[in-house]
Amino acid sequence: MRQFRRQCQSIVASSAAIGLLTFTGYKFHFNNATIVLLFLLVVVLQSLTGRVIASVLVAIAAAGCLDYFFLPPILTFRVDDPMDGLALSVFVVVAAVVAYQVSRVRVEGLRAQRHGTEVEQVYEVALRLLLLTPDQVAGVPALKVFRDVLGASAICLFDASTVDLKVEGNSQHDLAARTRQGFIFGKDTDDDKCGVHIRCLKIGNVTAGAIGFEGLPHPDTVSPALPVLAAAALERAHTFRRTSHEIAATQAEVFRTAVLDALAHEFKTPLATILAVTGGIRASQKLDPDQEEMADIIESEVARLSLLTTRLLRTAQLDRQEMKPRREAVDLVPLVERTVHRYMAQYPERAVTIASSRTSFEVFVDVQLLELTVAQLLDNAVKYSRPASAIDVTVRQEEEFITLRVRNEGNSIPNGERDRIFERFYRGASVRNLVSGSGLGLYVARKIAAAHGGSLILINDDGDSGVIFSLKLPSPEPSSFNPESNHEHDSLVTAL
Repeated sequence: MRQFRRQCQSIVASSAAIGLLTFTGYKFHFNNATIVLLFLLVVVLQSLTGRVIASVLVAIAAAGCLDYFFLPPILTFRVDDPMDGLALSVFVVVAAVVAYQVSRVRVEGLRAQRHGTEVEQVYEVALRLLLLTPDQVAGVPALKVFRDVLGASAICLFDASTVDLKVEGNSQHDLAARTRQGFIFGKDTDDDKCGVHIRCLKIGNVTAGAIGFEGLPHPDTVSPALPVLAAAALERAHTFRRTSHEIAATQAEVFRTAVLDALAHEFKTPLATILAVTGGIRASQKLDPDQEEMADIIESEVARLSLLTTRLLRTAQLDRQEMKPRREAVDLVPLVERTVHRYMAQYPERAVTIASSRTSFEVFVDVQLLELTVAQLLDNAVKYSRPASAIDVTVRQEEEFITLRVRNEGNSIPNGERDRIFERFYRGASVRNLVSGSGLGLYVARKIAAAHGGSLILINDDGDSGVIFSLKLPSPEPSSFNPESNHEHDSLVTAL
């Protein structure tokens, strides 16, 4: 309406100027060349307003006055000379061309001005976002930056990774809900009636969130780069959050490893003292059968506690990457038999079967570490199998590996826990409250297997009621085998 009023005012002013020139020229008998130039000057001045329709109307009025008052026959609108008709049409053409060019230049100027405003906004937002700390760029401080720069009445940010919604300012049109919906539908929206503008935030091909603006004074000046800056700020916050968690986890691991190491060393001395005292009591040969039994219990429990302490020490060493196996050539079958006899002496009611496809399997390992691994697999089989059920230990050759399998008749392990049981301190949900344990055994055993270039895996056949852990150790070169033990035998079975 305001533009229409201004257009009418310019038409009236230009028409009045033409009328004044017509009256003056007609009364004082201006020649035609002079009056044409004066009329053309008025038409050009009107055209400089950039209003094409108004300029054409003024040009028609000027041509009509020129024809009626100055071109023969005077006081008629008849044009006898074709050149006069051409001259009259020039007014309209000049008015249209000049007005169109001015209008286009004005549009380009407005566009350049808007682009300059966008660049200034982007620069200001980027600069102020960089001054924020990483934990602020996805919060209210970042929204205040956008609000201050754009002059909006309300700004809303939705973070898809945390499902967190933050609003800065007073929204009159439910900006928070609209921003969340914009993310859900993955679509930019503009509601000019309510003054709400929603932009999705994309990081690569992933929509990471959405930002909403309400009450922008100049919605057309919202640069597409502003949502990009918001997405970059969101990604910066995500990276900072992930890095902080990783640093915290690393520090926690360092502290926990130090505590385990300290505790294990502190336990070693009193355990050795207890064993020495127990041995001295036995040497006195003054114990009755009940006292002998109690001494056996003391030694057995001390042995179990010593095993746990050894695992803690090994865990601390493995975490600090200080574990370097002291390898030597050893026959695996006697080592397994010896470890099984020593460990299973605590459980006389359990039957263990050892089967080997050969009488001898030479391996190149750290004896203490391998004994610890075998003991852990036996401990795991005893704890998580049915009471009085059998445990099967098998040694055999599998391609370039020598495999030790320990099978128990426990319940199958759920799919979601089959990989996690090898994590440190992890214990299955179904047994953590039923069976005591630290969750370190399988973790240490797998670390030892990896240190020897082998592996420890779970073979859990859903069709079988048993659970099998398979320890694979690299087979030495054929030349390192004892020729006398390299021949194949029928399955050698030892029952304990």
